[in-house]
Amino acid sequence: MKKKTAKNLKIAMIARTNGLEYDDRIRKECITLSKIADIKIFVNFSDNREGKGVTSYGIPFESIKLKSREKLKQKNNLILKSLEFYLKVKSKLKHYDMQWIHGEETAIFALFAPKNKFIWDQHELPESFYKKPFKSLFHRIEKNCSYMLHANSYRIDYLRRNGVIEIVNKHISIRNYPDNIFSDKTGLGSDENFMNWLNDHEYVYLQGISKEDRLPYNTLEAILSETDLKIVIVGGLYKQDEKKLLDKYGDIGFKNKVYNTGMVNQLDIPIYLKNAKFSVVLYDISNPNNRYCEPNRMYQALSYGIPVIVGCNEPMKDLVDSNNFGIVLEDDGNNVEILKKAIRSINIKSELYKEMIIKNKQKINWCQQEDKILELLNV
Repeated sequence: MKKKTAKNLKIAMIARTNGLEYDDRIRKECITLSKIADIKIFVNFSDNREGKGVTSYGIPFESIKLKSREKLKQKNNLILKSLEFYLKVKSKLKHYDMQWIHGEETAIFALFAPKNKFIWDQHELPESFYKKPFKSLFHRIEKNCSYMLHANSYRIDYLRRNGVIEIVNKHISIRNYPDNIFSDKTGLGSDENFMNWLNDHEYVYLQGISKEDRLPYNTLEAILSETDLKIVIVGGLYKQDEKKLLDKYGDIGFKNKVYNTGMVNQLDIPIYLKNAKFSVVLYDISNPNNRYCEPNRMYQALSYGIPVIVGCNEPMKDLVDSNNFGIVLEDDGNNVEILKKAIRSINIKSELYKEMIIKNKQKINWCQQEDKILELLNV
């Protein structure tokens, strides 16, 4: 694209998300890009609300309400919903030099965007495009885009091996490292209910275990059976597993030891994270998207010097192994006995791991990604 000055480069962010305060990748990218451009976010929220506002990090947004989402079932007719989103935003996009399109849910924007005037940012693997005729649509978007972004090189390699990617030099990895705004939070507020419940006990921090494929039952069972530590959960717990654990441990063994915050804004997470003894981050490797995960919750824990137990998933395994940031399991966490052994070990050695993290955590700071992002815009 033609090089522009910081004063007149305009970028439209396009996304479908639960909330802009919960999506840390969008937050970090917007802050980086706002250093050289004017940014506005066009978003369709999960609750389908309409409105305008400014995020907590200073980026204006416009949320679009879709009639098709009101009339049609949540998981059906995704193409029709995406088309309505596109048609409602299309006329506004002509005022922007670049579109920054998030996820396969907004692929229709990428399909119709002007050639070499858009970046398609894949938060997950684009599974909808693995088979014909959708793979040919992916290749058309690939040909026309400036770049496609992925959360790590492991995902790029997987897509290349399976013939999804054809133009390799258009694919860039932007890792989900935490930024200083997150990791250097000072003057944090507090949650009085949480502090009263904690009552100065040591605790384990867990996040994002509301889905079965993140092995919440094994995680909690291992901690509850092997330690006397309390547990704080940010983002909710998979309901079926919550019932099983409550049946097994009861109010005293489960309810009194587990504090569930529900959804929390990204920049409030350190309230619950900062003093944890360790964290556990697991993904069942039965599907590639999980296997090649790039979890914010792992990086966020490490940014506060919190050791982690992770599964054998390559992106997590390689990072934790090479820096001695915690324990890597022999499997993905499905064997609860292996997990229990790791829990016992990290509970004893957590201070040693913390020393290594503090020494090396500068390796996983978002500032290392900023130059890569800005170079994509030739500024």
